[in-house]
Amino acid sequence: MARNPVLEARRITVIIFVTVGLVVLITGMLLEMAPSGPGSGEATALGITKETWTDIHVYAGFITAGAAIVHAYTNYRGILFHLGLRRPRWNKTKR
Repeated sequence: MARNPVLEARRITVIIFVTVGLVVLITGMLLEMAPSGPGSGEATALGITKETWTDIHVYAGFITAGAAIVHAYTNYRGILFHLGLRRPRWNKTKR
């Protein structure tokens, strides 16, 4: 049986959202607790500098944005339904 590529894309985007979401959460918390001010870019947490944590956080954000675009594309019918622009397929009224 052939797999539906749209369903596969949905599964993959969920995995990406969960994984990258945890990365964004953890890096965001580390950056919030990191010292600020001049020279604070050399502060380290878990052996990684603050500047590197910032880069990881930013790139994870870009990956999240890309996954959101794929998610919106694969779920456009649901989005239109929730916006009130489309009726569900199962609600066919007989005339």
